[in-house]
Amino acid sequence: MQYKILFFSEILGAGGGGIASERIINSFKKHDIKVISISNEKSLSLKIKYFILRLYYRLQRFFLTTSDKFNFNSFNSNIGVYNKKKIYKKIDKFKPDIIVITWIEYLVSLETIYELKKKYNCEVIFIAMDNHLFAGGCRYVNECENYMDKCNNCLALKKWFKSTAIKNYSYYRFYFNKIKPLFMLPSHHAKLFYKKLNLDYRFLEFDFWPIQFENLIKNNNKNKNKDIKKRIIICPIQKFNEPRKGWEYLYYSIIDYQNQLEKEEINIHFIFIGKLENYHIRSFKNFRVSYDYYNYLSRKDLEKLYSESDFGVIPSIQEWASISTNEMMTFGLPVINFMTGSSKNIIIEGKNGFIVNLKNVYELSNKLKTINNMDSRNMHEMKIFTKNYAEKNFKDESFEKKLISFYEYKKRHMISKRDLIV
Repeated sequence: MQYKILFFSEILGAGGGGIASERIINSFKKHDIKVISISNEKSLSLKIKYFILRLYYRLQRFFLTTSDKFNFNSFNSNIGVYNKKKIYKKIDKFKPDIIVITWIEYLVSLETIYELKKKYNCEVIFIAMDNHLFAGGCRYVNECENYMDKCNNCLALKKWFKSTAIKNYSYYRFYFNKIKPLFMLPSHHAKLFYKKLNLDYRFLEFDFWPIQFENLIKNNNKNKNKDIKKRIIICPIQKFNEPRKGWEYLYYSIIDYQNQLEKEEINIHFIFIGKLENYHIRSFKNFRVSYDYYNYLSRKDLEKLYSESDFGVIPSIQEWASISTNEMMTFGLPVINFMTGSSKNIIIEGKNGFIVNLKNVYELSNKLKTINNMDSRNMHEMKIFTKNYAEKNFKDESFEKKLISFYEYKKRHMISKRDLIV
C-alpha cells in the first residue's frame, strides 16, 4: 500500500547524516512524499535564519562546554527555522500518514512535531542516526553515565550552565511521552544503548543505510597505475581531531604495524581522507608506510578512490551505524571496524572484513599485518564476497519495506486495542 510521507531532514547530501537522509528519502519512490529540508529551501530569509541559529548555538557551545572533546550540540531543543504555519504552507493540502525524521537540529522543534501529529493523526518515526537523540543532545554519552541521572552532573558543561543539560533532557522526554514515536535503530550497538535507558517506545533494529546502486560509479578494481604488490587501504575519517573518529588508535596501530616489518615487507599504501590539523601532518613524519591524504572530497572523487582501493578501515570508537562501511562494501572493499555501530550486524569475520575490540591498537595492527601478508587470490575472494553481500543486503527497497512494515504493525496493534475497548 502506498502512503503519504512527510520527511524532515536538516541537510541532504552533505556529511554522513545528510547522505543517509538523502538515501532514505530516495528509497520511497513509490510513495507520495514531501521533504522539508534547508537543502531544498528557496526562501533566502529562512536560509539566513537557519545559518544564524546554527552560528549562535555553535558559539554558545564554545563558551559553555568544558572541552572540545565533548560535542553537546543541541542547546536549541525547542527552537527551529520552521514553525507550524510555515510547514502547513509548504505541504498545503498534503495530509501525511507518516512523518519520518532523520535530522532536525535547527530545523523544527519537537513541540511542532507533536502539533503535526495531532493535526494529521499520523505516526512519527525517528530514524535515530545518533545517540544524542535520547540524551538531550549530548553526543558524547558513551563516555559518560551521568545522563542516566538526567544529566545532573554533566561533564560537558561548565558548572554555571549545568541546568542546560537537565533542561534539554527533560524537554526531549516530555515531548517523546506526548508524541509516542516509533524509533528505527541502525545497529545492535544502538539497540543496547536504547534498552539501557529503559524507554518503552516501540523500536525496530535495522542493519544498514539504504544504497541506490544505480547512482554509484562502477567499481573497476583494476587500477593500472597501482603497484600490484601494494594493498591500498582507504581511511575516511572526516575530522581527525574529533575523538569519536578514533584517529589516535589508527595512528598507533600503523606505527605498531610498521615497526614489526622491514621496509621491503610493507605492502600497504594508506589513503587518509578528512580535515587535518598541522600536528596531524607533522605526525605523518613518523610513518614509514606510503600514504596520500585528502581534505573533504566530492562524492564523485570519493567514489573514484573507493573503486581503486582494496580495503577500508573505519577507526571510529563511537558510531551508531557506519555509512562509510556500507559505501565501501558496495565497491567490493572489505572493512575493518572497531566493535561499535553496525560492525556486528554487517561484518562477517574474514569474509567481508574484520571486527576489532574497541580501542585495541594491537588487534588493529594485527589485522593490518593480515592484510599485508594476504595473497592476491584471498584478497580477490574477499572483494567478490563483499560486493555480492552488499548488493544482496543493502538495497533501498529492503529499507522501504522495513519502515512500512514497522508502521503497519503499529497501526494494526492500535486498531486491535481499539476493538477490544469497544
